[in-house]
This record gives sequence, structure tokens and C-alpha cells, in this order.
Amino acid sequence: MSELKQRYALGERHFSDIDLSGLDLSGLNLEDVNFLGVNLQGANLQGTHLQRANLKDVNLADSNLYRAKLNDTNLRKSNLEEAICHYAFIDNTDLDYACLKRTDFSEAYLRNVSVKGTQINKTDFTDSTLIDVNLSQAHVIEIYYSSNCSPQ
Repeated sequence: MSELKQRYALGERHFSDIDLSGLDLSGLNLEDVNFLGVNLQGANLQGTHLQRANLKDVNLADSNLYRAKLNDTNLRKSNLEEAICHYAFIDNTDLDYACLKRTDFSEAYLRNVSVKGTQINKTDFTDSTLIDVNLSQAHVIEIYYSSNCSPQ
């Protein structure tokens, strides 16, 4: 992990097709990073800033994205199965064709998020804010939400 931080600090942004599973990347500023095809399964990304990040085809299963910042992020075709996105801030983000099976978005903020073709199954949106998130283009099987959380 220290090598990744050093390379990022030196200006490197492309880390495609590497295994970062289980690493603690919490609280890091990883803006503009390119993690195309990276394995981040079980990684701790709590509070990590991932603005303008390319996370296409990334395995984020079982990862912790609590309070992560995902503005202008590409998560197309990513696997977020059983990921914790509690209190995450997700704005202007592409989640097309992603896997959101048993993903926890409780109390998260999602605005202008594309979910075309996304698999949404047993996903928790309890007390979340959803603005300009069109679930009609997703494959929704089962979602959980509170009465004060209604997709807009």
C-alpha cells in the first residue's frame, strides 16, 4: 500500500489490472486515479476521495466505501456486491451494468447516477437521497427503503 501511495504522490494515476484486495486505503485522496479492472475486493476505502476516478470493471465486492466521495466517477460494469456505501456521496456517476447485490447505500446521497442495465437485488437504500436516479432502466429485483426515501 505504501508503494501505491508513493507512486500516486509522484503523479502516477494509472494502476490498471492489479490486485489491491483487502488493502486499507481509507481516507486517501485518490482523485483522477485509473483503477480499470483492479481487484479491490474487501478493501477499506472509508472516507476515500475518488472524484473523477475510473473504476470501470473493478471488483469492489465486500469493500467498505463508508463516507467515500464518488463524484464524476466511472463505476460501469463494477461489482459492488455486499459493499458498504453507507453515507457515501455519489454524484454524476456512471453505475451502468454494475452489480449492486446486497449493497448498503443506507443514508447515502446519490444524484445524477446512471444505472442502465444495473443488477439491483436486495439493495438497501434506507434513508438515502436519490435525485435523478432512474431505476426504470435497471434490473430491480428487491430494494429496501424508508418511507421518507423516494427516488426522484
